[in-house]
Amino acid sequence: MGFPPTWAAREEDGILSLAPPDDVGLLTIKATWVEKTRRAKLADMIDLQQLFPQRRKVRRMTPVPIDADSVAYEGEVRLPKEGPWWRRWFQRAQWRRWRIWVIRRGKICLYGLLLLSDDSDPELLTLVGMVLQTLQFAETPADPPERFTERVVELARRKFPALQCEPAPDFQLKVGESRINLTSFYRSYVVSPEQFEAIVLPALTTFVEVQGWGKDRLEPEWNDVRDRIMPMLYPAQAWKERFANFIGSDWVGGLVILYVVDETHAYWYIRDELLERWGRSTDDLHDIAMQNLDRYFHDSPMELTGAGDPDGPQILLPSRPDAYNSCRFLSSEFRGKLQEVLGREFAVGMPNRDFFVAVSLQTPEAVEHVRQKVAEDFRQMDHPLTAKLLFVTSDGVSELTAD
Repeated sequence: MGFPPTWAAREEDGILSLAPPDDVGLLTIKATWVEKTRRAKLADMIDLQQLFPQRRKVRRMTPVPIDADSVAYEGEVRLPKEGPWWRRWFQRAQWRRWRIWVIRRGKICLYGLLLLSDDSDPELLTLVGMVLQTLQFAETPADPPERFTERVVELARRKFPALQCEPAPDFQLKVGESRINLTSFYRSYVVSPEQFEAIVLPALTTFVEVQGWGKDRLEPEWNDVRDRIMPMLYPAQAWKERFANFIGSDWVGGLVILYVVDETHAYWYIRDELLERWGRSTDDLHDIAMQNLDRYFHDSPMELTGAGDPDGPQILLPSRPDAYNSCRFLSSEFRGKLQEVLGREFAVGMPNRDFFVAVSLQTPEAVEHVRQKVAEDFRQMDHPLTAKLLFVTSDGVSELTAD
């Protein structure tokens, strides 16, 4: 779907929120999977009593003109009064306008809810209608997370019958005594549902291989792994919530630097108790990781693809995915090489671990285009990092602000 570039987009818990500028309203869109949609009336799939217990001026609207069944309503909802109970007796009731849509095609239902401010722009309703008309339904829609998990379990039991495998809370899979988070694989699957086995099976194979590693491989000596220690960027919030025992260093743009030991077809994160056993500091870990990162790309140089004016590319991006591509911006040497092409200051987007896009600041239109694409890729790619653009200068890397 498309929306104006000035609107702020945010996705959380499967709900996409689109906020136009100046707080004139908020549009939220949620997709659900319904097995028996053909028997259900669309109008019955909106519980206005639950959504708006105190409502008025409710009327049915013209449905969205797209290739799908839809119904729409609008009305006003009474806002709760604030302050002490005795003061609320003297407050005038406040009402806020809303519109709601249900759009259905096959087993996919989309719910759209627009809440308007008191001084909403009438043109906003037209814009929202245009946004909803850009919605597209996949010919082969992806399974919901619950069914995806069931299919992963079925695949794991079929390919690795000797292992005990079962679903676990928080969108995880329990294999033996270990757990694997399915979020990144699901993001890739949603983009290409027909590639289910090609996406999931390699990850399961690697995970099963790791299960066979002994203590000497998961708790090695410093000298045995120091040449394979690498940095790995990771979203700070996810690190704090899920993996606080992994050694990490703050970076920019809501990212942190974690540290991994690189294996042939996998890597594993270094934990605080292992670093303590080595008798090393986080600074020691960071220094050796950066040395190894530079050596990694000296041995296997990164190929870049450029796009832009004939006089010089405005945009640079890696030609091939690599688990350490985005980490390259931790290296001042690498940033310096890109500055020779893009100028002393440029922007970079890192929607995921394997991919980045660097863009010259000379063309604001190109920067805005990259900003939108990065936000879109961040919502779809596996191993996501950040939807923000970062700002590279001779002093280092910071977050690119609107100014």
